[in-house]
Parts: sequence; structure tokens; C-alpha cells
Amino acid sequence: MPETAKAPDYYKQKYWDWFAPVYDISVKLNLSPFGGEKKMRRQVIAFAGPMAGYKVLDACCGTGTLTSLIAEAVGSSGAVTGVDMSPRMIAGARKKVKDSPVVTFQGANIERLPFPDEMFDRSFISFGLHEMPEAARHNTLKELYRTLAPGASLFAIDYNLARGIAGFGVKTFVKLFETEPAYRMLLADTLPREIEQAGFSLKARRMLVGGVFQVFHARKPSGAGGGDGRE
Repeated sequence: MPETAKAPDYYKQKYWDWFAPVYDISVKLNLSPFGGEKKMRRQVIAFAGPMAGYKVLDACCGTGTLTSLIAEAVGSSGAVTGVDMSPRMIAGARKKVKDSPVVTFQGANIERLPFPDEMFDRSFISFGLHEMPEAARHNTLKELYRTLAPGASLFAIDYNLARGIAGFGVKTFVKLFETEPAYRMLLADTLPREIEQAGFSLKARRMLVGGVFQVFHARKPSGAGGGDGRE
């Protein structure tokens, strides 16, 4: 699919292309009190476990910070595909992994991934699901399910409504700066149910950055189709 793949109506193409050059600076400032973005991303990689030799999808890859860490984890015998709707985000991501022969990027609508069934041994999606209306989240999770090998795992990272002052901060931030679907998903905690409705089995849920973010580990059943997907 071309890197200028048509975006769905809810996707703010101009905003993300405008935001791309300052995205890393913004994230760095927001997460610096908690040890920085790479520390959080490395916690996700550690939670996901060994990936040497795996074919991995990084959906909603943004500027590629997680993609670069996945590339380190899969090693020279693996392969990583980063997907995003913003050409400028992908341009930034390419600069981070320009010396890695195992990484490729593609512009695509994640609701219609341009990959065959059961292609990947592991998939990640970071802070993308809350940007979508519920129907689009359902389509996206079904596509992630379709493109994973049987027995393979999905790791989904997103906001969490933490307790106390942290929860108040997350709730206020999402209300002011995110979309209405994001706010509803956060308050109702619908993501676990939506992941299961796509066919996955939820295996674990881990909090990040003091509970402000969370990562879900979900698995496609081993008997869901052909192949021998890895955990």
C-alpha cells in the first residue's frame, strides 16, 4: 500500500503531520519525571519477553522509538514492520533506525492492514486505539488478530485511569487534549473487553509510569488457524 494511503475520517492527518517534528520533544518533556520514554518502552519490551528471530508488527509506530527497541530484540534474524498513517511520523522513524537492516516502514490504514493472514509472531500497538471510535478499534483489533500467527501475542499500550491524584491527572488530560472516544474508553475501561471480543485471550495487564499507562498481553488461540505462532 502506498505511503499516502487514504486515512479514515476520524484520523487527523494534518495535525499528526504537523505534530511529528515535535512529537519526541513533547514525549520527552512529559515522561522525563518518570525516567523518560525509553525507560517506559524498555519495560514494555521486557514484559513482552524474548523475540529473537521473530517477525514483529509495530502498529501506530509514530516516530519509531519502540520500533527501534523491537529491532534490537529480534536481532539480525528477525524482521520488524512499522505502520503509521502519517508520512512525517514515518520519516522521523526511519531516521532512528536508518542503520538497521531488519526494519521496514509502511503507510497504511490499520483497519485494513496490507499483510497476509498469520504473518507476524508478535504485534504491538502503542497509544493508537484511544484515538479511534469504538467501531474502528474493533476493526483494528480484528486486523491485528488476523495478521498474527496462531498462538502469537499482542501487546497493547494505552492510558489507564489510575487511582488518586494520578488518575485525576490522566482523566483531565484526556478530557482536554484527546478525543471523546478516548475519554469514554478510559472512563468505562472498555479496552479489555474489546480485545477479547476480537478473539484474543487476555493473559496479563501491567501498569506503567505509576499506573498512568498500561500494557495488555493478549494471545491468539493456538487452534485459531494454521501455522505455529510463538508466544
